[in-house]
Amino acid sequence: METVKTQSFERQDTRWYVNLFHGSALLRSTLLLIIWLAVWQVGRLVEYTEHASVWFPPAGFTFSCLLILGWRAVIPIMMGAIIITLWSANHYQLSLTVNEQIWAGFLFGLAHIIPYWIASTIVGHLAKKDSHSVPQLIVTFLLVAGLSALVTAFLVISSLVYTNQLDISEFNQTLLPFWVGDMAGVIALGPLFSIFLIRVFPDANVRLDEFTYAVAETGKSRSFKIILNVFLIVLTMLLAYLFKVPESAFAIFFLTVTHMWIACTESPFFNVISLAFSSFLIVLLVHLFGLMDHVMVYQFAINVIAANALFGIAIPQLKAVNQKLKLEVFTDALTKVSSRQYMEQRAQLEIMQSHAEGIKLSLVVFDLDRFKQVNDTYGHNAGDKALKRVSHAAKKLLQNNDVIARFGGDEFVLLLPGLSQSEAFDVVEKIRRAIHEIQVGDEFLSSSFGIAQLSPRENYKTLFQRADEALYISKENGGNQISQAPDKYNHSGK
Repeated sequence: METVKTQSFERQDTRWYVNLFHGSALLRSTLLLIIWLAVWQVGRLVEYTEHASVWFPPAGFTFSCLLILGWRAVIPIMMGAIIITLWSANHYQLSLTVNEQIWAGFLFGLAHIIPYWIASTIVGHLAKKDSHSVPQLIVTFLLVAGLSALVTAFLVISSLVYTNQLDISEFNQTLLPFWVGDMAGVIALGPLFSIFLIRVFPDANVRLDEFTYAVAETGKSRSFKIILNVFLIVLTMLLAYLFKVPESAFAIFFLTVTHMWIACTESPFFNVISLAFSSFLIVLLVHLFGLMDHVMVYQFAINVIAANALFGIAIPQLKAVNQKLKLEVFTDALTKVSSRQYMEQRAQLEIMQSHAEGIKLSLVVFDLDRFKQVNDTYGHNAGDKALKRVSHAAKKLLQNNDVIARFGGDEFVLLLPGLSQSEAFDVVEKIRRAIHEIQVGDEFLSSSFGIAQLSPRENYKTLFQRADEALYISKENGGNQISQAPDKYNHSGK
């Protein structure tokens, strides 16, 4: 993570346009105002009913501005809302005075800004926490995006009714498409707008490094995914245009498959770009093919595909977290050999395979002689270092399929699949000698071992018990030696 942050800092120093906007509030505000107005006009191009578009990009841009820049974006967005209201009043030939238009624009700005400010504050607060995870961030974003878009739609339509720009009778029929269009703008375009703003403005409130600079390598596989995705969009929407059957529009939901594939195999950055591109292409083809009769299907499709793709980003992260947790559970923190939990699970599997295929298997239990005296004399730090050296020395003498685990304190267990008791003895003797060469202070370490070979129908519990009893014999005889457990099953005739 630190590497990513360093790279982003270097990029900020070398980009002239970033330095241009670094200290100028006026230039920043002007740029945001121009972009907001341009984005609003893009949404208007695919307006299928008054005050409702297939998607509404300004919603995504407003959310991103408030997330990345906070209160610094409020004035440009409010000015944009007033300018757009003045333009709309003229475009739709509304019988409002200039003062009424400005007041209407101000109310529209408040209704548009406040819900997204609250939502972006929630996401921003989570993003700033060092303990946040990508899955948690994505789920939070999707939830607050949907809820804030609904509240915004309700407040904006209410302001339109209050300022005589919309008849009260049209409230209910306008609310749903308005909400879904706003939500599509936030979910599908908000992440891309956020990346853009972070790269342009060096003093962003949040960095979102997980999404901003983590770009996967290019290759044939990526090109194929892009081509396949574009092909599916064009094909499904062309079929809807040719057949004129309402059900044909639902084929667009097949895009959830390709976008999940992209999300699980490509970087979050590329996923955000491909998601924005797909949503833009869908909207464009709705306009070009005249598919306004199916517009609600495509609106919902954009939201479903976007949510699905963003959830897909979380899958590799969840796998990484699970792998890390698994590694922590199955690895001893001090010595980095296997943990007791892993040894017990692995031993069960190896014993089952040994019984099924007639493979020999030996289990070894060993510990260090008079290790408490080492800790008392030289300190626990020296004792910990000794345990690490013992683990390293033993591990060097084992095969890939062998397992060494620390059971606690100075006690270790070896699992040696495929070795008879005599073969295991030879391996253990090498380990005993290697341990005896380890010096702590003025003393050389010594160790005691107990070996047991798996008998027919024997389970892990009894096998471990026999090896532990053999270890006890080594201890009783003075230590620094190896004892072999008798094969009780064979001797008893079982």
